[in-house]
Amino acid sequence: MSGPTSTTGARPPLKIRRAADIDAALRKYPTRRSAVMDILYMVQEDDGWVSPAAMEEVAEICHMLPSQVEEMVTFYTMYHRRPVGRHVLAVCGTLPCALCGAAGLLAYLQERLGVGIDEITPDGLFTIKRVECLGACSEAPLMLVNRTLACRLTRQRVDEWIERCRRGT
Repeated sequence: MSGPTSTTGARPPLKIRRAADIDAALRKYPTRRSAVMDILYMVQEDDGWVSPAAMEEVAEICHMLPSQVEEMVTFYTMYHRRPVGRHVLAVCGTLPCALCGAAGLLAYLQERLGVGIDEITPDGLFTIKRVECLGACSEAPLMLVNRTLACRLTRQRVDEWIERCRRGT
């Protein structure tokens, strides 16, 4: 993560601090606006979430309106619109996962971590989210642990994932 500069106390703008990454993303696509999702991920990697101010920066970089960037952030559940814990546990709640026990796993996570959906644990490590389809119905119930898909979950496997996150592995 980037930190504040020592001279101004404020962090440089995204287009300066991530210039090489942004240029690489822009070169991958035929138009600037096509790179919006990649650049939103950069923001989230730096800040942990995508703030309204960051959406404005991304809009400027991609030659889009801020409202168009906001539409992307609000449509896709992988972007966080408010601060989250270091590890986001996103449980699929669509019908196939629900039929295989996702609601029980969601309740178990809340009980085990002591927080509700979209809350951050007191240690700052975890946020639980309920999301729509993760695209692996045959592996239900499942959750996305940051960017890793955890499939065919049981309480024991959920506990293993939590411990793995706590250890940083």
